[in-house]
Amino acid sequence: MYKIVNAKELTTNIYLFEVEAKRVAKSCMPGQFVIVRMDEDSERIPLTISDYNRETGTVTIVVQTIGAGTNMMKNLKTGDSFKDFVGPLDSLPSLFMRTWTP
Repeated sequence: MYKIVNAKELTTNIYLFEVEAKRVAKSCMPGQFVIVRMDEDSERIPLTISDYNRETGTVTIVVQTIGAGTNMMKNLKTGDSFKDFVGPLDSLPSLFMRTWTP
């Protein structure tokens, strides 16, 4: 299980979830994505990684409620968990993020 350490509504129909997923946080890059599943009976939903923190082992995803699965997901709260949180998927991080320097 992958614990949600922070869940909040950003605006109407857009939700942020910070998820404890140490293995994913260790190797992910901006522009990659994860596959999320809430429970045994739910669909697999691909979501872009919005942020990550290697030190705390968390990955942040932002979800817009547009289908049945994401409409169920909006009811998850801090302390709830995802059954599956698989990633990072896509071998190449975003080109923009790889070439940008402050």
